[in-house]
Amino acid sequence: MTTDDSINFLQTLAKAETWSEADDQSFAWKPPEENHIEVEPMKDGLPDIVSGDKFPKQYELNKRTPLVENFCRKGEVVLLTAASKMGKSWFFQNCAICIAEGIPFLGLETAKSDVLMLDLELSQADAMDRLWSISLEMGLKSPPKGLHLWSLRKYCYDIDVICKTLHNRLVELPKLSAIFVDPIYMLAQSDKFDENSSAQCTILLTELEKIAAKNDCSLFLSHHFRKGNMGRESHIDRGSGSGVFARFPDCLVSLSPHSLAGHAIFEMTSRSQKSPHPFVIKMTPPVLQLAENADPYAHRRYGDRPEAEITDETILEIIKPGVALTKTEWYSKARLEGVDQSNFETHFNSLRSSGRVTAVDRDGVTAYTLTIQ
Repeated sequence: MTTDDSINFLQTLAKAETWSEADDQSFAWKPPEENHIEVEPMKDGLPDIVSGDKFPKQYELNKRTPLVENFCRKGEVVLLTAASKMGKSWFFQNCAICIAEGIPFLGLETAKSDVLMLDLELSQADAMDRLWSISLEMGLKSPPKGLHLWSLRKYCYDIDVICKTLHNRLVELPKLSAIFVDPIYMLAQSDKFDENSSAQCTILLTELEKIAAKNDCSLFLSHHFRKGNMGRESHIDRGSGSGVFARFPDCLVSLSPHSLAGHAIFEMTSRSQKSPHPFVIKMTPPVLQLAENADPYAHRRYGDRPEAEITDETILEIIKPGVALTKTEWYSKARLEGVDQSNFETHFNSLRSSGRVTAVDRDGVTAYTLTIQ
């Protein structure tokens, strides 16, 4: 079979007349029957049942478009699970601002769109303060116009009331591409939700999905790990409560503690996309960053002290302004911070060569102090 580069390969392949008679075919192609009987679709609001010979060509399928490159497509349900105080809210807030502004999120391209953050955990002032901090750190003059915040802390945790009101409120907003609900566990404040009940979890997720489906937007939900050591089992099974949380989403994302302090391991499993290899995020607010040189398989084991990330600043902060330390004194204090001798020597030499510390005489002994700027 010969094709021209200017012709879509799949389109060419779909035409039977392009098949070579010399090819070894295991079946004899026949054109579709002309007398196919059209069935009047039922007027029940549900999609039609489509026979295989009526499928659109594969290259003509109306597939979901990416919202965040290699992470989430429009209309999908994403569940983020993480350990307590790992930074789930910061993760979602960073992601929401990047989508609303159309700038990359952790190096992934985003489609600029309006998004809604439904915040059940922070007060409105605290949530706004965070979003301001993130925006300014990203170089923006203010939080994006396409970012919309609905703070319900201490106002309402009833899923029925929230869903009904949200249906009405969305009419007043521009067309959304994503709704962030952070966090799900706050809905347990209502007597209508038990995260250990499969039936109640299914109802909750279904009701939230109805809102997203009606508005053709993605749904981002945050959840927490159950207690205990989660490092040795699949990230899919680490979420607290019912297994529905693992089965329902289109995309399941987890943030697990890394051996480096303030770092998290990003893992993702998608129903319809290729899952990326795990990678490490530096979870230092307000803006999260990739830790490209960190080992994504170095989980923090339960009970271990996290290893400190050693930088020039780590060593420099040991010397207080106006204080001079000998090299031996300096290393003794650094060792208490988890710094080994090899690391200390590396950063000590870096600080000396950059001129950030100055050698001084202290009673006939060489000591070091901060360079006066």
